[in-house]
Amino acid sequence: MENKSEMHLLETENIGDIVGLLEILEDLGKPVDIATLDDSLDEERTTLLNLLNDTEALGLVNVSDGDVSLTQEGSYFLKSDLTERKLILRKILGKIEPFSSIIGLLKNAEEGKIEKEELDEFLGSNFPSEDPEVSFRVLLNWGRYSKLFDYDMDDETLTYIV
Repeated sequence: MENKSEMHLLETENIGDIVGLLEILEDLGKPVDIATLDDSLDEERTTLLNLLNDTEALGLVNVSDGDVSLTQEGSYFLKSDLTERKLILRKILGKIEPFSSIIGLLKNAEEGKIEKEELDEFLGSNFPSEDPEVSFRVLLNWGRYSKLFDYDMDDETLTYIV
């Protein structure tokens, strides 16, 4: 497991942004320079760099010497249908922080549920963030999409999906 202080928290809220980047790289069919990619996308540089960092952390692209290329996992992900994509992300997220720690927390919780307050406390002490609410939304979006967990807004509880 990664050292928590060196962990990269995902910052991309919309999974579709990741898919879009992968599709562009697939269409190009070869490694592309980050500057060229930046010119072809209508994104702020910071947003692009966050997107590249997140996609690389998920193992879907490789960034080396200023070039970005699809990994085998990234190519496989693109060729998969929606159900398979969710399973792929579920597997990947289960191995990276903070998702693996949250899964452990949920597995040990009564009925596989924890309240948002407990999750906030856990994240704040183990995975501090400049903006905890944004981190929570990112976590929730990715966890829901990949069917790792669900969130009940009425009860403010996070539930592990077995």
